[in-house]
Amino acid sequence: VFNYAKFYRLFSYFVPNPANVLMIGGSAYTYPRDFIKNYPDAKMDVVEIDSGMTNIARKYFGLNDEKNLAIYHQDARIYLNENKKKYDVIFGDAFNSASAIPFQLTTKEAVIKEYDALNNGGVIMVNIISAIEGEKGKFARAEYVTYKKIFPQVFLFAVQNINNSSEPQNVMLVALKSKKIPEW
Repeated sequence: VFNYAKFYRLFSYFVPNPANVLMIGGSAYTYPRDFIKNYPDAKMDVVEIDSGMTNIARKYFGLNDEKNLAIYHQDARIYLNENKKKYDVIFGDAFNSASAIPFQLTTKEAVIKEYDALNNGGVIMVNIISAIEGEKGKFARAEYVTYKKIFPQVFLFAVQNINNSSEPQNVMLVALKSKKIPEW
């Protein structure tokens, strides 16, 4: 599991026993494999637009067919628009370049769809590549504001450079559907 993906494990603090989770963006499927290994009774849906990435993950990263892993090859926004399922956790790791989240997943309308797809008490965790502060942090701050319009609680966690939040890095955005404040 890549270092930034280990931050996804924070979900268990908010939702200790997930039954259904959604991963937006499969990439190399390292985190989906880690998740189903650690939560064998849970089900994970992965929405990955590029079936070629899934093929690469099967060939080079050890992705196998699993009974509790369903893969959907389509645009995540279309999936969210048509979705009728409820999830305990939604993980976001979709990019259309090395560091850009597809614009259709960054809008208020997309965040509303994510909110609606969560069970009460659910959590969404989105991997963002951005600084938090300064000029290079505009994107992370804009996403924070977008999520804060919909979710009662939103947090940003710097992943690599916790002492230098003005440099681009993986930043984990965590949004809670619950108004209950976690006891940290």
